Amino acid sequence: MTIRSWATATVDFLLAALGLYLALAPAFTVVYALVADATLFAGPPQTAAAVVAVGGSYPFVAGDWSYRRLLVFVVALYVASGAAGLAGLAVLRTLDVSLPSAVVARAGALAAAYPVALAAAFRDRVRERLGLRPVDAADSQWR
Repeated sequence: MTIRSWATATVDFLLAALGLYLALAPAFTVVYALVADATLFAGPPQTAAAVVAVGGSYPFVAGDWSYRRLLVFVVALYVASGAAGLAGLAVLRTLDVSLPSAVVARAGALAAAYPVALAAAFRDRVRERLGLRPVDAADSQWR
């Protein structure tokens, strides 16, 4: 064991735990807020998401799961969540309906965002299931 191997494993662990926390915390907070009638920024679900993220980081550190796929999932989740929230606000505005509680609005945005993030992270497998050619970085014009 060298210092470099310890440092690499530590960085892998921290990146995986952070990515998993960012992927899990929105769902944990919304579910907790709906069940316990709490605010979106309550402490227990954030702590639970951190514990699950730390515990779930092993497959990333071991090299079985892809950091790239986790990054794509997290970015797509937050982009899709924001887009769904804005689209929902636009629809409510045009229908002249008042905004439901912030928790219900956030739950709706996340209900749309998580499937989009999954499809973005696993787009190669989705394309394969649909019978389309897999996305290959070598064929891309954006090398």
